Amino acid sequence: MLNEKPFSALWQRMLARGWQPLTASELDDWATRVGDGVVLLSSDPRRTPEVSDNPVMIAELLREFPQFDWHIAMADLEHSEAIGDRFGVFRFPATLVFIHGELRGILSGIHPWADLLNLMRPLVAERIPPESA
Repeated sequence: MLNEKPFSALWQRMLARGWQPLTASELDDWATRVGDGVVLLSSDPRRTPEVSDNPVMIAELLREFPQFDWHIAMADLEHSEAIGDRFGVFRFPATLVFIHGELRGILSGIHPWADLLNLMRPLVAERIPPESA
């Protein structure tokens, strides 16, 4: 997976977190294998600077739902575009949310914290105990 600067700096930070690089052809097998996970899709940070914020926001967001055994994968620019095309993603950064290996939803763009939580809750609702909701 070739990455050009400035995306390469973002890519290296995500790799340093131990997140798995993923190609479009690996996505279905990965989702089935991990069960609960997210895939971060990016675009060129020169065109869409907010893609650099997505890994930080999503990592914090996942900590809000500890009842899941989250796995995080990321696609490089080429594969982000291919995966985005497959799922009709028109706004980057985007995060595909998988529960039990099935796509539950897509978080597109960067949102204020409260909005991001409100977007995520319905995607994971079946696994949140009622007293926590």
